[in-house]
Amino acid sequence: MNIKLSDHFTCGKLVLFALPTIGMILVSTTYDLIDGYFVSNYIGKTAFAAINIIYPYLLAIMAVGMMFGMGGSALIAAELGKGNRELANSYFTMIVKAAFGAGIVLGGAGFIALPTASGLLGATDDLMNYGLPYGRILLCFMPITILSYAFQSLLITAEKPQFGLYFSLINMMSNIIFDWLFIVFFGWGMTGAALATAIGMCLNCFLPLIYFLRENDSPLRLVKSGWDIRALRDAMVNGSSEMVTNISTALIFIFYNMQLMRFIGEDGVAAYGTVLFVEGIFAAIFYGLAMEATSVVGYHAGAQNYGELKSLLKNGILLNLGCGVLMFGLAQYFAPWVANIYLGYDAELYALGVYALSMFAFAFILQGFNEYASAYFTGLGNGRVSAAIAFIRTFVLQSVGIFGLPMLLGADGLWFAQTFAEVLSTIVAVAFLVKFRHEYMG
Repeated sequence: MNIKLSDHFTCGKLVLFALPTIGMILVSTTYDLIDGYFVSNYIGKTAFAAINIIYPYLLAIMAVGMMFGMGGSALIAAELGKGNRELANSYFTMIVKAAFGAGIVLGGAGFIALPTASGLLGATDDLMNYGLPYGRILLCFMPITILSYAFQSLLITAEKPQFGLYFSLINMMSNIIFDWLFIVFFGWGMTGAALATAIGMCLNCFLPLIYFLRENDSPLRLVKSGWDIRALRDAMVNGSSEMVTNISTALIFIFYNMQLMRFIGEDGVAAYGTVLFVEGIFAAIFYGLAMEATSVVGYHAGAQNYGELKSLLKNGILLNLGCGVLMFGLAQYFAPWVANIYLGYDAELYALGVYALSMFAFAFILQGFNEYASAYFTGLGNGRVSAAIAFIRTFVLQSVGIFGLPMLLGADGLWFAQTFAEVLSTIVAVAFLVKFRHEYMG
């Protein structure tokens, strides 16, 4: 089915349009698993630990690509909705150049600061011996990486979300082949692991570039363009919620581990790994629906099609709440099966994993709604509200839950921390939707 941004989106069409993006995100989650497998089995546990220490630092920089992608998509889609295709292509080209330029600056700064940042993240000398070569190589490729992240959203605006899935599959196969070749066959260690990842990112960047540099059947292509600083600033502000979400996720992961070690110990951290496995799959579905919303809402906001904007809000809410209830049920049903895969070797640990996932699952009910509400405001061009919802939900309220609830509920408070954040975030999101209803109701 060839779905256009200008179409009327029912719940079914929202799902169909989002499916390639959801698939792309799910495939992308395998990159870390593949690297982790080869590094852990062929280089060693210290090398594997070094990646886990370094990666949050790299992820925080990569998140800038999502900022350009989501904020740029809303800006470009709005111009397409107004019928300004030439200006949309000019903005599209500007976003691509800005993302690449930001990658040069941030990659260089990150390269210089990496040893200091690694120390602050807890890396020992042994970990740095493995982590610094890995991190420095990936930082050299940061302009390409940031641009590849931006293309994930921009391909949706180009009405080619399926390309994102195809490119991710190519990246995954490339990662497997080059991890084996560089680590196992040539024995290049961490240098080989980093180069294998970098080659995959190059494919995710250069394949879309080649497509958009040529005549194509999408609404977008790369053209000669200048700089509109005000539009670029607005796009960056508008897309900041996605960057905030990813940076906050890295910090929250650290906070969870700190508190789990304090209240439960290593068993708690292991049980949390089971939770993260399921949460990662479900989050891909919610995030895929949110990414498509940014482009579709942006188009109809630009066209001032308020009837469709109201429909997108209603259908998006119904779809995400329905998915949330379904995922809650699935998590409850499959908790023993998932826990057995990861923790079946220890009966006590297995029981803790089942309990942790069953309690954490309540968060899934409202998670999609909050993701969609933030993305909806990004599509409307109201980046401040979008960023406020994202920051309050992913950092402020989760931090309060992680450090505050255990004082009242003990260790159980940690399994309810995200549910606590999602419930209060829903109240915040609804308040913003009511306050700014003129933006989508006319």
